[in-house]
Amino acid sequence: MEENIRMFKAYDIRTKQHLLEGEARRILISSIVKYYKEDLAVSCVVLSRDARLHCASLMENLVEEFVKYGLDVLVNPLQSSTCLFYYSCMMNPDAAGIMITASHNPGEYVGFKFVGRNCAAIASGCGVNGGIDRIKEYYVKELLPEKSCIKGSVKPLFLQNEYVEYSMKLAGVEAGSLKGMRIFGEFLSGSSGMDFLLAFSRAGAEVTLSDFVPDGFFPSGDPNPVVESSIAPSRRKMRDGEYDLGFCFDGDGDRMDLMFSDGEQIIPGLNMSMLVPYIKQIFSPYYDINQLKCFVDVKAIPLAIIEIARTGIEPHIIRNGHSFIKEKLREHKDEGYVAAEEESAHYYMNFPYDPDHPEKGFVATENTLFYALLSARAMKENMEGYARIKEMQKHIFRYREWPLNFVDHTRMNEIMDEVERKMQSLGCVVIKDMDDGSDLDATLMRFNLPSGFDSSYEFPSSWCQVAQRISRSEDAMTRWEVVASDEEICKKYNDIVKSIADRFVAEGAAYY
Repeated sequence: MEENIRMFKAYDIRTKQHLLEGEARRILISSIVKYYKEDLAVSCVVLSRDARLHCASLMENLVEEFVKYGLDVLVNPLQSSTCLFYYSCMMNPDAAGIMITASHNPGEYVGFKFVGRNCAAIASGCGVNGGIDRIKEYYVKELLPEKSCIKGSVKPLFLQNEYVEYSMKLAGVEAGSLKGMRIFGEFLSGSSGMDFLLAFSRAGAEVTLSDFVPDGFFPSGDPNPVVESSIAPSRRKMRDGEYDLGFCFDGDGDRMDLMFSDGEQIIPGLNMSMLVPYIKQIFSPYYDINQLKCFVDVKAIPLAIIEIARTGIEPHIIRNGHSFIKEKLREHKDEGYVAAEEESAHYYMNFPYDPDHPEKGFVATENTLFYALLSARAMKENMEGYARIKEMQKHIFRYREWPLNFVDHTRMNEIMDEVERKMQSLGCVVIKDMDDGSDLDATLMRFNLPSGFDSSYEFPSSWCQVAQRISRSEDAMTRWEVVASDEEICKKYNDIVKSIADRFVAEGAAYY
């Protein structure tokens, strides 16, 4: 039971498949149905799944139980990207939804992402009656849904073509408008390849695909663009080929890493700085574009923050977490917050239900197809701008966020405190709050940089930033990312963190 309780994460439910069999599965499915029927009080649920081997049986269980308890089900039984799922929920705003996925985790994991009406985020402490916390309560107490005198219905829901058309229109990409571009796409055997192929083919791009066919065995490795062993073959293919731009998606397609022609990652914050002028155009009919704001996550590279600010949009640091970011975008929409990015290659926006009719409103969600199309358009129209940020990246040295796993939760705060004390003794500025004063749920430590700066700030020749946090989507895991103006400085501070982590590993409290 203790292991199964750990499947309730901050933003979703995620666990290894062998822990979700028999009674555990039955109780969890009943708890989810009870929450949707009695707390959300919806009459219809949208269901989708990714390519994982065990997602199909979980979908069968959910369909059966929802119908049994009187709820209608709109279902796409085929492999689907999470962003196509979100679009399907947008187009059925009175329904709630469940995506059966474990995102970028290895193949033995399964899980669920939840949304309410109007694609509203559901997470721990977020959503009607506590969201995931309420489902957890039902699970622990083994509470069943109220019986229903009538059965629900099951109807198919296939909106892939509509999703592609919507994404192309919003990105300003017309049929044939990307002709002449050579695009490489790596899908790590996940579920977003067909969305990508349909859109970019219609746009006229010459597309080369890798690990395109969904395969829940994930033969190329973990479906995670951050795992170098998974992505290294694609980097080689990029270097050996002649491409203008490369994309790499995670298992459920809501993470979009971009690559220059040589396979080097385009830092998400810098890519966002190239996209902001187009995003401002999208929102110009609804807002004063001189008052627009966006969120950048706690790991955002300082140079990227400045680049975003120089486009005329005001960047604000936000804590990590998909549901948290989307909820903040929704809450602050009227204040001009329109988009957000995470350095883990997640992009967000307040998407219009109908681009031609803004009066229908917006929904804070994710659509990597839109952002992929917009990135390709931006590169085609502004090659000089991308050449500039590529040159800028030569002067940015980074250890991308790396994890440390703990045997249990008891010592994670201890290592975080020790790292912070060590960095403070070396003269860093510590940032723990968002600009609005709320908790970052992370610690940002800057050397030779202030806690805040605007577009006029002149960077010193030498600087470093260390970000640390406890992962809310993994079991007992801490994470660090180090970025600096100099390779030796970057290595110095990363080695300091690593030496502290090594001691915890030597003591048997943690492992890499």
